[in-house]
Amino acid sequence: MKLLVAQCLCMVEGEVHFYDFVLREENFTRLCNETSALVVNGSIPGPVIRVHRGDTAYVNVHNQGYYGVTIHWHGVKQPRNPWSDGPEYITQCPIAPGSNFTYKIIFSTEDGTLWWHAHSDWT
Repeated sequence: MKLLVAQCLCMVEGEVHFYDFVLREENFTRLCNETSALVVNGSIPGPVIRVHRGDTAYVNVHNQGYYGVTIHWHGVKQPRNPWSDGPEYITQCPIAPGSNFTYKIIFSTEDGTLWWHAHSDWT
């Protein structure tokens, strides 16, 4: 009986969440200086993703910027899913301007506040 309960608990999966990120360059003024920055859905910082341990999030990233970009999900282990980790030319090619890529982020054992960020260098 204990084995049956353990097997049933192992089959429980978390919720699935879907997000769209639109990345583009925008000019903005800060402290009387105008500058350009890559924004996500028109804002800096970008949107918050709220999930729980065991959840999976699909994030469709639309790159409307001028350069290739990847997103890194900082602190997320990505079990059996390394191609959604974000380091360009290591686990994935950059998302080309005008293209999109859907990340599958598996929150297997993570607790707390995690963050995501671009993993590209345009210098």
